[in-house]
Amino acid sequence: MGFFISFLIFVAVDTFVSSLLVTFGVDIRIVDIIVSFTIAFIFAYMNSRKPVWANLQFHKNFAFIFIVLLTLRFLFNYGGRF
Repeated sequence: MGFFISFLIFVAVDTFVSSLLVTFGVDIRIVDIIVSFTIAFIFAYMNSRKPVWANLQFHKNFAFIFIVLLTLRFLFNYGGRF
């Protein structure tokens, strides 16, 4: 799968999980941070060479994806805000 297609899949999963947790009454700010952190970690892990802990590119990708997911969430207000 290409980078863009897999990123869109992760954004869709991020939106679904966030909406589900907000429905159960979890605070939206906590959901934003935890779900974005988890999705960014998984996405960066899938798209980097192993071993990831010593790989500087993994950490750059993780930080970039985490910031992008949080920025998209805050700018476009997606993911379960009613």
